Amino acid sequence: MAGSLFSGVGGRLWNWVPVACRSFSLSVSGLSRVRLTLPPPKAIDRWNEKRALFGVYDNIGILGNFEKHPKELIKGPRWLRGWKGNELQRCIRKRKMVGNRMFIDDLHNLNKRIHYLYKHFNRHGKYR
Repeated sequence: MAGSLFSGVGGRLWNWVPVACRSFSLSVSGLSRVRLTLPPPKAIDRWNEKRALFGVYDNIGILGNFEKHPKELIKGPRWLRGWKGNELQRCIRKRKMVGNRMFIDDLHNLNKRIHYLYKHFNRHGKYR
């Protein structure tokens, strides 16, 4: 009796629930659609600026008698040119190179960031 009562109530309850909220275990036939066609391929610009200039300085040594290293052609902040590292190392390098020329507030914020990152790297991650 309880089963028949539940099925009668359950049928009425599921009628007002949106299709997206129903469980997949109810085997609603409208939700089990399979895509039969592939989406159309995207049109890709093969000669945009990034792709066209990729590797443009790779042979600068061969063409320029090895006078300039490719890292000397990089534009950007002085403490980042041709250098690689995590955020803590980058902040320490910035403080070492331009810390004496920074505004007081910027230097204070940089020191706070270094202090926080130092604690973070010592408490978390694979190097602790």
